[in-house]
Amino acid sequence: MNKLLKTVQRCFDCTLALPAALGCLLFFLFSLPWFFKQRRAWIQSARGNPKALIIQGFNIEKLKSRGYDFLLPFRNPTIRWMGFFDPVNSRDEDIQVAENLFVLIRRMPTAIHFLAQMGFKATATIFRECYAVYKIIPYCVKERIGILRAYKHNFPALEAFLVSCLIKIPFIVDIAGNYELIRRLTGKPYYFRTLSKIPIARIMAPPLANWLLGLPLKHAIFVLGRNKNNYEHAFALGAPVERLSLLRISNFNPVYNNYDPAHLPARPLEFPYLLFVGRLAMIKYPLDVIDAFDRAAADLPEHRLVIIGDGSLRADVERRIESSRFKGRILFLGACSTDVVFNWTVHARMAVCPFSGSTLAEAMLCGVPVVAYDIENHSEIVIDHYSGYLVPFRDIAQLSHAIVGAARDDKQSRAVAMRGRELARVAFDKIRILEKESLYYHQALK
Repeated sequence: MNKLLKTVQRCFDCTLALPAALGCLLFFLFSLPWFFKQRRAWIQSARGNPKALIIQGFNIEKLKSRGYDFLLPFRNPTIRWMGFFDPVNSRDEDIQVAENLFVLIRRMPTAIHFLAQMGFKATATIFRECYAVYKIIPYCVKERIGILRAYKHNFPALEAFLVSCLIKIPFIVDIAGNYELIRRLTGKPYYFRTLSKIPIARIMAPPLANWLLGLPLKHAIFVLGRNKNNYEHAFALGAPVERLSLLRISNFNPVYNNYDPAHLPARPLEFPYLLFVGRLAMIKYPLDVIDAFDRAAADLPEHRLVIIGDGSLRADVERRIESSRFKGRILFLGACSTDVVFNWTVHARMAVCPFSGSTLAEAMLCGVPVVAYDIENHSEIVIDHYSGYLVPFRDIAQLSHAIVGAARDDKQSRAVAMRGRELARVAFDKIRILEKESLYYHQALK
């Protein structure tokens, strides 16, 4: 009965979304004089101004609990002001993180929040995106923002595209994840998830999602892929090849680039330990790490498993730890600050990274052996038994075997870790990445 009611609600939501979309379109048409006024004001006062606004969705409470230090590496010397903007939070607040770096949150209207709570997610999303554009445009004019940057190519990129259409501000899109790959792995699309749950509308969801993902990429000044897989994903969605470029991960703390094995912080644990750092989400496979440790723990009696992170799977992770035969040897720390993560990373016996980005790069930069699934971009820098260890995707037995082998052969794993560090220092060199990023900013601002 509940399933039937949910299906009916989703159908009604999708039906309601059509007039909602038409209503938003009419709102934009009636507001064209205001938009043109904003465009003239932006062109006269902000065009080419070296101030960047990053559009990124975040929950301010989670952001505060994590701390703001991880935002510092996003700064670039070419840009003299940078703000992270989310227009759909629960209140209005401007938070200064450092000189020329701000977190900017804006309150979402109660009506939109109410629609989402009642289960009308498709309708709420349409109103939310319309509202986001309406809030971003006057902010760009008022603060003389010269360029927009979307750090994800889903909703932030769509908002940047719509703002650019209305006031002609240039925008850059970062491809931080291959959503088509994630869809194949999880079976869940990133756009119009409600459509995929309605039998009649299900066939519309994938092409509509790909069209919406590709729309901003076709009009962005630059599309920056974090790795070759992201690059190819953007090209498949329609990004022009002349605007595509590879810009590897740079938003980790510079302390990882400056890692000095001769000056280490105090060791946090007296036992050797395996380390998992990441979001506790299905796509990061934290449960696989616990399962692999369960298999390996008997062969590694001194080793512990340390898990750092938070997310939607937190309750599942806690239950899985509680049911483990070796729960007394598993430390779950939850979300931690950058300094704490760095401290645990540099002393780790190895890093287990089933599907990772910055965490894998940070571990390699610290000379820590990495064990990872052979998926997406991992093989670009993790060369099996040379700069790390690769195992077949979702093969828990092989993951456990690789962990035991690397832990027992200390000499070999140390050599692998050092080669991995040298490779990572070239691939993720912070200064070189900033210089390359500066070129894109310069060209976009022109």
